[in-house]
Amino acid sequence: MKIKPKKTVSSFGGENYLIDQSGKVEHTAKPTIVALANGKILTIKISAVEKRKLIGAMKEIDFPKQFYVYKIFATLIFILLKKAKTKRVIIDREYPGHESIVKDMLIYLFTKNELNLPEIEFGLVGKKVAAHIKGLATYQGKIKPTIIVKTEEILEVIYSNKKGRRSQSSRDNP
Repeated sequence: MKIKPKKTVSSFGGENYLIDQSGKVEHTAKPTIVALANGKILTIKISAVEKRKLIGAMKEIDFPKQFYVYKIFATLIFILLKKAKTKRVIIDREYPGHESIVKDMLIYLFTKNELNLPEIEFGLVGKKVAAHIKGLATYQGKIKPTIIVKTEEILEVIYSNKKGRRSQSSRDNP
């Protein structure tokens, strides 16, 4: 029996973007960088200190608690996609088995903000693509991130309604 090698995404043109993460959300001693690239390169950073604050806050107010990592990851992606205004994105398989949670959160955020949802796919983004290279360089401190987010900004994106007010119950949100 032949085993097919895992397919990686190396490049594609047009309105498509690749997304890669450096530094997992759940690794709270290090920052997390999410990079989006296809000609244009955007990176977003949340520091280790801010991640610990954010995770602590989400564990207190969110249900179910085990989904906070995927919600944070999706929210970082949402902020980048909103800025890039892309029609199609391929997200690196950072959390196999939990991609539906990430996608559902992205759908929720785009719908809540009345924005056009890009086509979302998950695939293996190679190490030779700009999203990986720039994300890693940002993670290593060699280049500055495009966006730096704080705990309050992420909480606002996730838990506020469209008009910017906090919702009555976090259980109403994914």
